[in-house]
Amino acid sequence: MLVLLLVLAGGCSSGSKKESPKAVGPAVPWTSAQPPQVAERTPAGTPCRAADLKVQGQVSFVAMLQGGIALVTIRNRGTHPCRLAGRPRVRFVKNGGPEQVQRQIPPTPSNFPETAYPRSALLALRPGEAGAVTISWDNWCDPIVQGKPHVPPSAVRITLPDGGGSVDADYNAVPACLDPSKPTTIGVSVFQPTLIPGERQPWSTAFLRAVVPNQPVHARRGGVLRFRVVLTNLSHTTARFDRCPAYVQQLAPSGKVEVYDLNCAAARPIAPGKRLAFAMQVRVPQDAPFGGNGLFWALDPFGARGPQVHARVIVDR
Repeated sequence: MLVLLLVLAGGCSSGSKKESPKAVGPAVPWTSAQPPQVAERTPAGTPCRAADLKVQGQVSFVAMLQGGIALVTIRNRGTHPCRLAGRPRVRFVKNGGPEQVQRQIPPTPSNFPETAYPRSALLALRPGEAGAVTISWDNWCDPIVQGKPHVPPSAVRITLPDGGGSVDADYNAVPACLDPSKPTTIGVSVFQPTLIPGERQPWSTAFLRAVVPNQPVHARRGGVLRFRVVLTNLSHTTARFDRCPAYVQQLAPSGKVEVYDLNCAAARPIAPGKRLAFAMQVRVPQDAPFGGNGLFWALDPFGARGPQVHARVIVDR
């Protein structure tokens, strides 16, 4: 909701000025083509086994309330795709120590315009690719035994569902003891896709500004919101579409992140000081709140992640 309020508050400063379509010219048509990174995958025939997996680096807990939370990356180091699905079991390896209980927590969300692989990527995790799991840890009350050194757990043990074995990993910190009468609590999410890595080279050296004109734009629940994004070239370099970027968009607060390829085949180069409009579409969920919603849009999510624009959307009754 905080994100939505920020979007609505900033709507007038992000292209809400009324603009005649003739001032820009006809828009480049929308296309449903998507980049290969977000393509749905056919599930692999075998589940992932611990022998094929490796935790990448140290499990690094960061402070959360009075405990810690970590996003743990698990890489397929095998030679074949495998399925990494479900919710693992997690415990801290130690002889003795406090009772450990596990609870369910949600996965770590991405921050727009970060873009994750589709969930089906976990069902066909290719060699060298990784999935992730979110782990939280609270209230470690390990009693001190007189005459013996105080020894922390030796590792984080992640046990795969359905007898897939266990993977041990090092970790960086132990949470404080809050209540000795209660067990330590370990929160564990289901396996989640990792973020799509960025490219080293941006698609263009031109500096562009993005605007959604004629705000607020209107839509209906369960329908398709049609809008335009106008790209203006503010640099002294022509923006050419020889290397075609993707773009990412999301209708907040209820819409999903959508990634598409820009329709570069139908686009003309944008000379310095010139602009070009692109037709856009985004799905409106059936549960989208009536009234004010926010629309996020960003070009080149796998590279420069810009330009970005947000717009005000009215979902009509």
